[in-house]
Amino acid sequence: MHDARTGKVLWSHSPGVDVKAGLVADIDPRHPGAEAWGGPCPRSNGFALWWDGDLLRELLGRGSSITKWNWETGQEETMLETREGNRGRRIRRPSLTGDILGDWREELLVPAPDGTSLRLHTTTIPTKHRLITLMHDPQYRLGIVWQNVVYNKPPHPSFFLGADMKKPPKLNIQLIKPAR
Repeated sequence: MHDARTGKVLWSHSPGVDVKAGLVADIDPRHPGAEAWGGPCPRSNGFALWWDGDLLRELLGRGSSITKWNWETGQEETMLETREGNRGRRIRRPSLTGDILGDWREELLVPAPDGTSLRLHTTTIPTKHRLITLMHDPQYRLGIVWQNVVYNKPPHPSFFLGADMKKPPKLNIQLIKPAR
């Protein structure tokens, strides 16, 4: 892990070893900022999404299960289990995760079991947090695009969204007038 300003190594583990997958997300309120991992705990290390209404991110587990990291027990707890993909098998990657519906929490888009359509899973858990839709953030929108090229990873906004976050910056949203 490098300091973005200086390039200085902040911490390192197993230099020269290819860690097959890793993730950065705020999943543990005991530690300020986001946590980074690429190993056994938590086991899910491919995708994270804001799902349940608090400011911590949930994890997209093996297949299409959404899990919550329980920092007190050191275990993932299943919140949503889907059986999607061909012939009811679990899929390895979603087609898309993102704030598609616009309340800042993210939806999960996966193929239907017969492969002829897509299914959009959304949370029904209320939230007390009122934030602007994440699609208004240009970096987040770019993250939605990068999900479909090369490495399929979750989008991140240009500001910290997590436990004990500051009020997000007011985004300079400019409307594009259609060409005549």
